[in-house]
Amino acid sequence: MPKSKPISKKASTSTTKNPRVRKLTRRQKRACDKKKAQNSSPLIGSFRLTGQTVMILRRNWKILGGIVLVYLVLNIIFASGISNLNSTVNDIKNNLNGDTSSSTFGSALSGFSGLVASSGTSSSPSGSILQSMLIVLESLVIIFTLRLLLAGRLVSVKQAYYNSTAQLVPFLLVMGVIILQLIPLAIGSSLAAVVFTSSSGAPIFIFSLIFAVLAGWSFYLLASSVFALYIVTLPNMQPLRALRSAKNLVRFRRWSIMRRLLFLPILVLAIMCAVVVPLIMVATVLVAPVFYALSMLSILFVHTYLYSLYRGLL
Repeated sequence: MPKSKPISKKASTSTTKNPRVRKLTRRQKRACDKKKAQNSSPLIGSFRLTGQTVMILRRNWKILGGIVLVYLVLNIIFASGISNLNSTVNDIKNNLNGDTSSSTFGSALSGFSGLVASSGTSSSPSGSILQSMLIVLESLVIIFTLRLLLAGRLVSVKQAYYNSTAQLVPFLLVMGVIILQLIPLAIGSSLAAVVFTSSSGAPIFIFSLIFAVLAGWSFYLLASSVFALYIVTLPNMQPLRALRSAKNLVRFRRWSIMRRLLFLPILVLAIMCAVVVPLIMVATVLVAPVFYALSMLSILFVHTYLYSLYRGLL
């Protein structure tokens, strides 16, 4: 009877070293990712996140305040940021003095809305471009500083401004994607503005629904892309990779993140309104500098809030 050949050691070791790995289907991978998201630690609420943001600002107020102060000076010198606010404040004064039919509080609220609408504009195209460039620079500086501070490392204002622009081009590319994602919101706003001023009844209801759908679409896309701004500032990070990482980061948690993102502009506008509206009614001369300072601080607050939320997703 012929003897069977023994299995060689080489063949046995190769089979143990290279076992066949079964790939998951798309549905199985989705179920696995969903289970991971459900088992991960829940996100903190909006109010706790706000308290965490305030604690970070209080703990590091010297360095962060110095960064905002430099930004404020640069904005005044190069972008004439406060001059446009002064003209808006003069219009508010004229409205308060000339309009006797409406209440003072209503006129003050209307004036605050005008200030918010004019805060991102400039009297010249070059001024608007410079303001946009300074906002991008300030965002990079704040993100760079927050990353180092929350990692327990010390940083100075000079180091923050000198060393934070290494990822400028990828950051701008991600911002370009975010601008494209805002197009549905812009289209919906334009359609709603035209219909609301020239129609009534059923067309207003229909276009309100269209606006809600387009705005919700933009906001749904932004719920992941906004975190790509923080991911792309990591060393040697590519924009597409940052966008994919942000999308995976919010997977199966997008709706809870959207609630926290929606809370942020409401909170910032409520605080600014509570400070500025009484000044419009009592001390109009202080409105422009106070609103200007609050606008500078709001950029810092927004980035600190969003960066804290981003760290909570990791």
